[in-house]
Amino acid sequence: MTADFYVWIIFLLAAVYCIGVSIIHRWLLWPLVLAYLARSFLFFLYFFNIFKPPGADTDALRFTRTAFEWSQLSWPNLFSLDVLFSSLFYSWLGAIIMKLVGVSIYILPVMSFLCSYVVVATTSLIAYYLWGKRSATIVAFVMALYPFAAFNSILALREEVAIMFFVLGLYYFLRWVGGKSILGLMSGCFFFGVAVLFHPGWVGAFVGVAAYLAFFLYKVIFKSDTKNVPFHDTVKILLSSAMLVSSLVMVAVGGGVSLGKGVEIGADEGGGIGEAIESRFERPSRGGSGYPGFLVQGNPYTQPWLIPGRIIYFHFSPFPWDIGSIRQLLGVISSLLYMFLAWRVYKGWNTIKYREECLAMLFIFGALTFIYAIGVTNIGTAIRHKTKLLPIFILLAAASFHTLSIKIRRT
Repeated sequence: MTADFYVWIIFLLAAVYCIGVSIIHRWLLWPLVLAYLARSFLFFLYFFNIFKPPGADTDALRFTRTAFEWSQLSWPNLFSLDVLFSSLFYSWLGAIIMKLVGVSIYILPVMSFLCSYVVVATTSLIAYYLWGKRSATIVAFVMALYPFAAFNSILALREEVAIMFFVLGLYYFLRWVGGKSILGLMSGCFFFGVAVLFHPGWVGAFVGVAAYLAFFLYKVIFKSDTKNVPFHDTVKILLSSAMLVSSLVMVAVGGGVSLGKGVEIGADEGGGIGEAIESRFERPSRGGSGYPGFLVQGNPYTQPWLIPGRIIYFHFSPFPWDIGSIRQLLGVISSLLYMFLAWRVYKGWNTIKYREECLAMLFIFGALTFIYAIGVTNIGTAIRHKTKLLPIFILLAAASFHTLSIKIRRT
């Protein structure tokens, strides 16, 4: 098998996946078709150097170059590399594929290309399970056409691959929360763990799971009658207890686990998470789209607005005063979408706060937001990282999508 043939096979496999899912769920046909056409068009523009998405000249080249260099190693040396729980795991997988099928600069991008459709479809199916077909259709179109997700899907970036495993984990975890699956908790945490292999920041999913499980056990054991507990609920309590312990171990296992963006728990040389957080407010911002200086440096404990400020900038920047170029103007699409999603979360709050699956998502969303937001001081980097949170954010916002309507007045 040559590398070019492999690339075409993945393109074909992506099309087959879209058709297969659309046959089972007919309402997903047009969103998946538009997703395929949009990403294929972007791939065409990138192939002929007509348009290069953000990240094409830096991180994507680095991942591809590393994969190529490692593909020249012998199999024993390749498998001896220590790449788990780091960005290099993505390049390591690419190196294995290159050794098997040959070298091509498109080996890693087509991996992202295929995974992006799983993200669109799985997120939409979760929305269908939670909110029905109308809301799920809106979710599907947004996920299919969001520009920055489409950019990530044609580049040698780990984002779409890691997001796919996170969304699969979220699917099974929410089925467990909703009582639709006995072992969904274990399946969900397995996929969360695979996502952590690509980016340590996904440990935030385990932080959120641990927080929800602690809340769930408190509510069941201390706030309800446990004398006549059904078998299913007994299993759920036992699994919750076991997975809570496992999640805490995952977060604080010996030697320290990185939460991404420089935040570590349990590191021998560090002074704990408090000092790790404080250290993220000591460095100046880098790049032409850096945050304003008053958000970048300071003491988050004596200046308590710094962390909320970082979170606001992480989700909703760039603001009009941040735009300094045509390229940065593209980021307004991201800003407007996330403002819209926040508004829809507010509109659907009365539904969200009483839905158990939503409470579980809120714990995970909060943990991931905190981890990524405090470590980012650049608007461009924030846009790329908050794309990781788009599936869970839009699922929360979809609680009120059924009330959306377009009114056309006749004149």
